[in-house]
Amino acid sequence: MSPRIGDEPRVPRQSQPTPAAPDRCTATTPPVPPAAGAAPAPAAQPQDRFDGLVNGVNRAANGVKSVTDAVLGTQTRNVSGQQTFGPWNLGSQPRSTVEPMNTRASRAAGIAGTAASVAQLPGAAYTAIRDARAFAQNATVENGITAAGSGASAVSTAANAAKGIIETGNLVSNFRGVRDAAARTMAENAPDAARAVVNRVAGETAQQVLDGASRQVTRNVAARAAGEGLEAAARAGASAARAAAPHVLAETAGRAASRFVPGLNVAIAAADTAAFGAEVANAVRSGDANWGKLATSGVTALGSVAAATNIPVVSQVGAAVSTVSSFVGSFF
Repeated sequence: MSPRIGDEPRVPRQSQPTPAAPDRCTATTPPVPPAAGAAPAPAAQPQDRFDGLVNGVNRAANGVKSVTDAVLGTQTRNVSGQQTFGPWNLGSQPRSTVEPMNTRASRAAGIAGTAASVAQLPGAAYTAIRDARAFAQNATVENGITAAGSGASAVSTAANAAKGIIETGNLVSNFRGVRDAAARTMAENAPDAARAVVNRVAGETAQQVLDGASRQVTRNVAARAAGEGLEAAARAGASAARAAAPHVLAETAGRAASRFVPGLNVAIAAADTAAFGAEVANAVRSGDANWGKLATSGVTALGSVAAATNIPVVSQVGAAVSTVSSFVGSFF
């Protein structure tokens, strides 16, 4: 039998009555074969040098979105309508529903939250591609679970960014459309008015219209903002803004992109649920669950499902809880 690498070299037998004992310090112990049916231990994954950067960006972005989603949750109003989950109706009777308001706070929060979601896109795409490539090169169950989880997270991130771009774009577009109608009419009625004054009055007027103020209130606010000598022109601009608002809002709502928002809400909920499923599968497979990551991933999924509805309180709380849970989960 040939000696194995690492074994003590065999000493030829001599004529001595007792052969020399092998050196205990250098003799190797034969490896113990694994028990039958035992799963091999997964190979340790090398640390990616970009992981720290990606995690840092995600934490910062989720921190920003925790604040912006809380703000957006307060900039809503309840109206009677059809309760829905994404594009699907819940029941057939009109009930109380929630819809976003177009306020200064909601536009600012929408812009900041959308920017945070867009900032997460490169890291999410990089992680998903890296894990998919690792699975293609070594198709193990562990690599498949990791690739599925990072892929679902990337889909959720992309859907969140797309939703933010569409919704925030609609808010800004509606405000500008109503404001421009007021500004044009006021400028026609007061051609000598300073452009800065016209823009300021038109902005105040547009906000009153979008807030649902009455005709009289809107005209009075515009007149006070315009100052002495421009009251009549400001009131004319206010009337024009109120007349233009239904057409501006209808045009925005009729855009093809706007019709994707309910579906994007469902896509976010499905992707977050798939990411949670990957966390559960990884915990079962490894037998060593990261309970913090598992719990926050589950809360994120439940929050996303709730946020996909238009049910008062449920929708706002679901959106806020989902984002906060994602932020907390980034520390596990």
